[in-house]
Amino acid sequence: MTESEIPPRPRRMPLRTPRVAEALAAQLRLRILEGDLADGAELPTEPVLLQEYPVSRPSLREAFRILETEGLVVVRRGKRGGTVIKAPAPGSAAYHMGLLLHARATPMRDLAAARNLLEPLCAEHAAGRDDHEAVAVRLRQLNEEAAQVVEDGPAFTGASVRFHEGLVDAAGNETLRVVVGMLESVWSVQERGWARRASDEASYPPVDRRHAVLRAHGAIEKAIGAGDVALAGKLMRAHLEASQLYVASDDAPPVQVLDEYGNPRMDARD
Repeated sequence: MTESEIPPRPRRMPLRTPRVAEALAAQLRLRILEGDLADGAELPTEPVLLQEYPVSRPSLREAFRILETEGLVVVRRGKRGGTVIKAPAPGSAAYHMGLLLHARATPMRDLAAARNLLEPLCAEHAAGRDDHEAVAVRLRQLNEEAAQVVEDGPAFTGASVRFHEGLVDAAGNETLRVVVGMLESVWSVQERGWARRASDEASYPPVDRRHAVLRAHGAIEKAIGAGDVALAGKLMRAHLEASQLYVASDDAPPVQVLDEYGNPRMDARD
């Protein structure tokens, strides 16, 4: 190969050194996620942090802005200002998931279908736990609380939502709990909104249908208490298919986590 045939060297991409603020944000982010900086704790004052980290004041404040954008700190401004640690929480994750579904105008039936696939897995995992009897006791308590408000439609919906949230939390598998928990949180907002509208319009399902929900919850709880994995999943699938027809009806609006004024309909802080 002659010199003229030597292919030209590709242009090298410039090496990028992270900016000081990004490097500092990375250190603080890691300390937050690893628990070194506890949730709810307040960071030391700027003078103290500037002694610990050899950076300029503008770089320190930019690092705070980066972490604030990620939701990992809350910067209080004014005379009582300070920077408070905000570790990642299920509520904030669910809220951002809800925002994405809202932005995509996700049909309610799409959300219901995903719930139908995943929540029965939680019931099966709960039934397969070594302490499945204790799980059943807790679910029985939640179902009894729902029975106490069976005459009040929106209150009954809220209590029923807590039963489902309790079941998801009892799945045992941490990843399943987090993923399905986010889905359940978004669904719960839709269901509570439907219950209020149905109550205002006098179209909330009659009391006999609410008792059917209680019986379905009771059967699921008993299957979990007996450690019957297959039955727990089967009963949960049947229950979801029957009960979601109201919230995910043909004329149901798409998933919404903001009201008409743009305010959140779900708590992003928990």
